[in-house]
Amino acid sequence: MLLRKWRTNSKQLDLLWQQEGVETEFSETSATDLKPPIKVLGLAWDSEKDLIYFDPKDLLKFMSRKTESKRFILSVVGRIFDPIGILGPFVIKLKCLLQDLWTLGVDWDSELPPKLRHKWQQWSSEAEGLTEIKIPRFYLGDVDQELSSVDIHCFSDASKSAYGTILYLRFVTCNNKIETSFICSKSRVAPLKSLTLPRLELTAALLSARLAKQVSSCLKFNANIYYWTDSLISYYWIRGDSSAFKPYIKNRVQEIQSLSDPSQWGHCPGKDNPADLISRGTSAVKLAQNELWWHGPPWLKLTPDHWPNRHRDILDSELCSEELEYRSSVHVAVTQQRESRVDINRFSSLKKLLKVTAWVFRFVNNARIVNESMNFYITTDEIQNAEFFWLKYVQYKFYSAEILTLKRNEQLRCSYEIKSLVPYLGEDNLLRITGRLLEADLCFGEKHPVILPRHCKFTELLVIREHERIGHCGVSATLTQLRKNYWVPKGRQLVKTIIRICLICKKYNAKPADQLSDQLPRDRITQSPSFQIVGIDFTASEKELAYFANILKDSEFQNFVADKGIHWKFIVERAPWMLLNSTGKLREVRVDSMGITSHKKEPKITFSQ
Repeated sequence: MLLRKWRTNSKQLDLLWQQEGVETEFSETSATDLKPPIKVLGLAWDSEKDLIYFDPKDLLKFMSRKTESKRFILSVVGRIFDPIGILGPFVIKLKCLLQDLWTLGVDWDSELPPKLRHKWQQWSSEAEGLTEIKIPRFYLGDVDQELSSVDIHCFSDASKSAYGTILYLRFVTCNNKIETSFICSKSRVAPLKSLTLPRLELTAALLSARLAKQVSSCLKFNANIYYWTDSLISYYWIRGDSSAFKPYIKNRVQEIQSLSDPSQWGHCPGKDNPADLISRGTSAVKLAQNELWWHGPPWLKLTPDHWPNRHRDILDSELCSEELEYRSSVHVAVTQQRESRVDINRFSSLKKLLKVTAWVFRFVNNARIVNESMNFYITTDEIQNAEFFWLKYVQYKFYSAEILTLKRNEQLRCSYEIKSLVPYLGEDNLLRITGRLLEADLCFGEKHPVILPRHCKFTELLVIREHERIGHCGVSATLTQLRKNYWVPKGRQLVKTIIRICLICKKYNAKPADQLSDQLPRDRITQSPSFQIVGIDFTASEKELAYFANILKDSEFQNFVADKGIHWKFIVERAPWMLLNSTGKLREVRVDSMGITSHKKEPKITFSQ
């Protein structure tokens, strides 16, 4: 972008530009003409006095419509461009008015309530005083000496309606001259959710820490930062341990302590806090004449010895005890659940699992009773005891809540999976099904089978054992065998899964491979006359046929047949040319035509060739 017009507050530079023919902002106007304000970042700039101010001419023209509605007030708020917050105490009054309209539920174009209409009219009449608010553009003012130190002082305050913060630049020259200047301010309307005043003060302190962090990052020099608040409670929270408070206080204190050091915070009297103007609001005329707002408290221009005592002790009566998070000390007795010494996941057979478990129990018994130790093979009783151990272990692992409920003689919850089975604890303390087969002529295990979980390694091994016992039968047979003593919820699905992965069943249930047929020879798929290609000598028996033909021609064979009364004929049963006549004998048909056909045309090729 090519800059074509220039403007400066230096008269010497402006005169030099005119001599060189450089086009300036007001080169077309004479010196006596009224120069319009120059816009600099949205604000008006008086280049001769080097002052920045808000030009309310367009705003007053817009407000001359005399419209009184929530929509119009929102439009007025949107037309006020105040990036550094020089109009904060005056604009916050209009923002609070808009919040009141929102709380009352006033429609956008409805008339204002009488009380709020009076506030709006009062604010409108005070808007003309905005022309008197002007601040120097240069933070250091007329100081042309080298600075020895630069500080940033941040003040925060809150009320039930609003909260905010304001920053000042305090600089000391080499001649020990101390000056202050307004940097910026931020104001917020209090949230609709009602908060206590200490919490609002802490929120204002957080806004102050955020704004100071942003301003300090824009400076090209290092400056000491001081934070001031007139709330002893929020001051105590910031300098305390954040973990001792409730989440709302804890989160904000943690962020404040991450943006600033707690030692940078101090307490000041409320009358010396310029942020009080933001929290309460004031008129434009009073704001323009308020030295506390533009330059801060008087003691800022003094040495630190005259500053308020930044660190003071907090009395118990000044604390907000309801924000403390009381923590009671509780002694917890942790009982470690003893897992089985035998890792069931390492076994693929229930027989091996029960044998190993029985050996472990024998070792324990032999260690306890030395004189009655057993050294021979595992007995059947020991195998049954091992199986009983695993049944109890699995049930207590998966159905401990149900077992405790039944022991207290209480009803099972509807959320329990086995509630529909009406379980009960048997004499052996195993969960069993009540069932409806009490009068049936069955064994006890079939009437009241033991309940086992479906997603369990022991149950899978049990299904595999029952499946092998019945010779790898199908799902129904395996499930019937299993339910003679055990009941597994959704057991059919588990049995299907076990049979599907059984290697022996996979071999027997495997489908035979389909052999792909070869391509047909050309002679079978090519259209040709009948008997062109025949298979009369398919077996390559020309020699045998010739031998038998010679025998038939032999005179001895003919005499032998005649003596024995044998009548020789060549008849093929069920041939297409053989029919049964009325006398019960076979006769030949189409023989003449076949003979004629065979005599007419000889085959071109035989399979033996």
